[in-house]
Amino acid sequence: MWLVHRVAAQATHGSPPEFGGLLLNGDNMSSVPLDLTPTKKNAWHHGNLREEMVQRGLELLELRGAAELSLREVARLAGVSQTAPTHHFGDKEGLLAAIASEGFRQLMADRLAALKDGMTKEERLRVVMRSYVGFALRRPELFHLMFGPRIADKTRHAELMEASAASFQFLSNSIAEFQADQTGDERPPRYSAIAIWSGMHGLATLLSDRKSGLCQVPDDRIDDVCLSVSGVLLGGLLSPHVIASAPARKTAARVKKGAA
Repeated sequence: MWLVHRVAAQATHGSPPEFGGLLLNGDNMSSVPLDLTPTKKNAWHHGNLREEMVQRGLELLELRGAAELSLREVARLAGVSQTAPTHHFGDKEGLLAAIASEGFRQLMADRLAALKDGMTKEERLRVVMRSYVGFALRRPELFHLMFGPRIADKTRHAELMEASAASFQFLSNSIAEFQADQTGDERPPRYSAIAIWSGMHGLATLLSDRKSGLCQVPDDRIDDVCLSVSGVLLGGLLSPHVIASAPARKTAARVKKGAA
């Protein structure tokens, strides 16, 4: 049994809202309460101090952006000494990496919350794809921190690498389940996952970066755009003979040889 079946069984959030709600309201999805009231020093225990600072960092990130987030302000809001964040995270990048790691875990939780019993494999894959875009729209600052250049070398942060790998594996497993029913499709699910991810990530980035003005889509048309893009991407998985055909392989080989 694939991982996606095992983890989906753990979701207890009930039926998800319609796609429009999934994107913009997210009743069952992750959210950050923007309460910047400093935590009382006796309100946390030693074991969850790090988690408290990560949550406070998330709140600051959503409100002010990564550039304005500081260890000093996180310490103040968490009600701890100014040296506490340095002890737990080392520096600002360490804190940002911890926040990004939490972002991947929340993305996973969003996907699980959107899945429900009785869905076909295609429906499950579509939900996983669309939940990704919904997360980016609801949490743009966090999304851009997770995938953007703010954390220069993500390989330096083991927790972040592990969380991001789990997110990708979840998508890959969902695709593997779907491809298992496609006769003659021998493409590695990992390659298909990269293709699907690339398409949905591009859409999520364009839609969530409203300030750039590069992709102006009215809120009431976002659902249609997401459904259309996900349909195009899934169409590639439904037509493996086109990509895997001998002429296509020969053409790809010639292109590769010419580029060498």
